[in-house]
Amino acid sequence: MLVYEFVENGNLEQWLHGDVGPVSPLTWEIRLKIAIGTAKGIAYLHEGLEPKVVHRDIKSSNILLDKKWNPKVSDFGMAKVLGSGSSYVTTRVMGTFGYVAPEYASTGMLNESSDIYSFGVLLMELISGRSPVDYNRPAGEVNLVEWFRGMVGSRRVEDLADPRIVPAPAPRVLNRVLLVCLRCIDSDAHKRPKMGQIVHMLEGDEFPFRTEHRSPRAAHRPSTNARTSLLAEKAGADDADKSTWR
Repeated sequence: MLVYEFVENGNLEQWLHGDVGPVSPLTWEIRLKIAIGTAKGIAYLHEGLEPKVVHRDIKSSNILLDKKWNPKVSDFGMAKVLGSGSSYVTTRVMGTFGYVAPEYASTGMLNESSDIYSFGVLLMELISGRSPVDYNRPAGEVNLVEWFRGMVGSRRVEDLADPRIVPAPAPRVLNRVLLVCLRCIDSDAHKRPKMGQIVHMLEGDEFPFRTEHRSPRAAHRPSTNARTSLLAEKAGADDADKSTWR
């Protein structure tokens, strides 16, 4: 007999995409709590275990929530062990459409960066309340990642937040989390941050620049316009690169 912990609030998918009314019970604070808790869980798989484990199916229906909205990463049926000294494992492509990293889908080469990409999609889902793929939406909005990059590139970041979030997130905090998203879904898998770094970015108050691009002047907190420009620049660069995987 198997005994599992009871999670009173079910899974994240039902709260994001179920009929919860015009105001979501998932406030911005709760969504950020879920994002950070999920990131910590994945960081443990990647950095706290030896050999490390790649989950391979990070998605909202696999994030369970207890009565205090603490997330539990579940369903390890497709997880892969990444042996010591191995940078990747070649395997049959599996996962959920919309969450799968493009380089893994095209090559079958799996490592931690594949989970990082999936987490980036999950983070976008938390912010926007939209599904990764939704064929009921207009052509330019079917794929969440492409819509997200387009909106950021057009500097319409305020329209990315789920309108059911009351009160709306502060612009500075929203921009910071949006840039974390963009870094997670970077078209170049080698440029994606490690999961431990993502936890630090989400918990901290600093804008998550890449350290190699920072100048002494950039160490100061940028203005809202500067942050929006950085987001647009990052989205544009990813849009230009994504054709590599087609």
